[in-house]
Amino acid sequence: MKPITITYCSCNKYLDRNKWKSFKNIKGVIAKKIRAELPRAKLSFSRVETPQAFKEKRENEVIARCKGKEHVVKIILKLGKCDVCSKEGTEYYEAILQVRSSKLRLLEESVEVLKRRVESLRRKGVFINKVKKLEDGYDLYLTNKRVVQSLGRELYETYGGVYKASPHLYSRSRQTSKNIYRVNVFVRLPGFEKGDVILSDNRVFRVEKTGKKIKLLDLKKNSFLSVDYSKLSYHVLKKHSTYVSRVHPDLEVINPFDYQSSMVKNKPKQHLDVGQEVNVVVHQGVYIVD
Repeated sequence: MKPITITYCSCNKYLDRNKWKSFKNIKGVIAKKIRAELPRAKLSFSRVETPQAFKEKRENEVIARCKGKEHVVKIILKLGKCDVCSKEGTEYYEAILQVRSSKLRLLEESVEVLKRRVESLRRKGVFINKVKKLEDGYDLYLTNKRVVQSLGRELYETYGGVYKASPHLYSRSRQTSKNIYRVNVFVRLPGFEKGDVILSDNRVFRVEKTGKKIKLLDLKKNSFLSVDYSKLSYHVLKKHSTYVSRVHPDLEVINPFDYQSSMVKNKPKQHLDVGQEVNVVVHQGVYIVD
């Protein structure tokens, strides 16, 4: 029996009559190829050595017993790239995911999350072929427009902000005469994250939860508010480290701007002692934000 060459891709597809087909186990593909020549053959596998690098080949032998005869079948495994994976590392892309935020830590964290998500989709032929860093964000060029829209919605639902998807005509297929579209997905993340303190409508809020709806705690009234990010006008207040100067009859801290003992405008949940270090924000008074 002649040697059998099997070309397969790391995304679990193999080449069969010029078509890439999915497989679960390379031994199953080998068995299928052998039994196409020796139907109902009983196969004995030793350890199957697979190639590790693109275009590398590895030879293996399989014992096939059929009609009382024993055949030693040489199997040549070759690592190739399917028509989808061959787009990795090229200029090809179907969509651009544009991520923007004035909060640098949030921006970097979200992009790292995206990279890990795309890496988990490698076997499905999804790749980031280009990352462009801008002053206020990143543009990520991906090979699958449906995945880009899904990833953009995930960011929006996790962090909140603004989400927009806009397809545009790229070209027309010569084979099918159908229009080919690319997609720009724009996500502007909030300029704050959970735990930040913001000023909105002259009220001081701590951000309790982000997402489609932003959950805020009014520090003075100790009441919650849920708002749409698109309707929220805000300014992030800077936190300062200071010390408790008095606890009776009212709680006071050292104002980090004029260094005077000032009454605290909200009621912290935890018990505090004189001299204890706390974080505060200042807006027409001092608020403890620990």
